[in-house]
Amino acid sequence: MRVGAHVSAAGGVDGLIQRANSLGVEAAQFFLSSPRTWKFRPIAPSVAGKTKAVALAQGVQRLVVHASYLINLGSDDPVLAGKSSELLAAVMRAASADQLSAVVLHPGSHKGHGFDASLDRWFNGVEPGLGFASADTRLLLENTAGGGASMGRSVQELRALLDLCARPDAVGICIDTQHLFAAGYDLRDRGVASELAAQLLSEFGDIPVVHLNDSATELGSAHDRHANLGEGAIGLEALIDFIGHEVFRFADIILEVPGSGDGPRVEDVSLLREALKQRE
Repeated sequence: MRVGAHVSAAGGVDGLIQRANSLGVEAAQFFLSSPRTWKFRPIAPSVAGKTKAVALAQGVQRLVVHASYLINLGSDDPVLAGKSSELLAAVMRAASADQLSAVVLHPGSHKGHGFDASLDRWFNGVEPGLGFASADTRLLLENTAGGGASMGRSVQELRALLDLCARPDAVGICIDTQHLFAAGYDLRDRGVASELAAQLLSEFGDIPVVHLNDSATELGSAHDRHANLGEGAIGLEALIDFIGHEVFRFADIILEVPGSGDGPRVEDVSLLREALKQRE
């Protein structure tokens, strides 16, 4: 298990590694290009395969890319679906060239057409990007909070999406604790949490990436609203208990907490490390 955080990539590779080092984390998640535009502009020119080596030399063991929030592979709008597919493929191509650990993707929304009815459309959108996925650079589908017509809100939906990919070596799951809680999984109940962890292990094997966030909304709210650890409705103890299950033993634990408004802080990382240490 490695402790990590989502960091800004302003200033390119050197900037994001410097921020990761200042937080004292072994894993860093970042946007490879601006999440606010469809045009793919990598954070900085880089020589393929060198980014990982630079990170390792400076103590950052894992680099995880978060794909743009604009991507919606479930859309029935052919223009939006096409742009989404092209952007995902561009991100996957760049991440693979730089030997980055994974690309995390929100599966998207079926826009009211129904999950099952949107599966063929979703597969057509993800397929070009899958061509660049591998055991070294995996595509990870993130569970969603369940709002609107989002896809991937349950273990069953995530399983159905992975089954379409038929690339067990190149695809996997990223679990967000706040999204689980918002989707109705009560992580405060140890029985529920243990059963869910066992189900995840049975369905997906080891989970490679966890977004560890408390919740600014109540159970089943279907709202994606993160809170600092111990300051939300889930609570620090329940979160630490949950990630202590076997399914997360090799995971990168990525903090996506708001901090003081600019993302994870040193004190957030320290709180997580101390809580993990006390659980040993």
